[in-house]
Amino acid sequence: MKYIVYKTTNKVNNYIYIGVHKTAYPNKFDGYLGCGVRINKPSTYEKGKTAFQIAVKTFGLSNFYRETLAIFDTEQDAYLLEELLVNEE
Repeated sequence: MKYIVYKTTNKVNNYIYIGVHKTAYPNKFDGYLGCGVRINKPSTYEKGKTAFQIAVKTFGLSNFYRETLAIFDTEQDAYLLEELLVNEE
């Protein structure tokens, strides 16, 4: 398994979400947008509890896209990069 650091962008308001995701296929989009949201499982966002889940329900899946920023062999390395990238802005 690999760990990716990704950025998911809301195309409507340009808000971004940066996170870490564990995947067997780091160079292939597996449907994971972030914060537990999977594009093929409406139950992961239809009754959203987090701001990101609510945004996906509000704006719709088609208004979000995910980019892989980096691929790591270890979870620790992935979280170190995430920590460097995430800020209040």
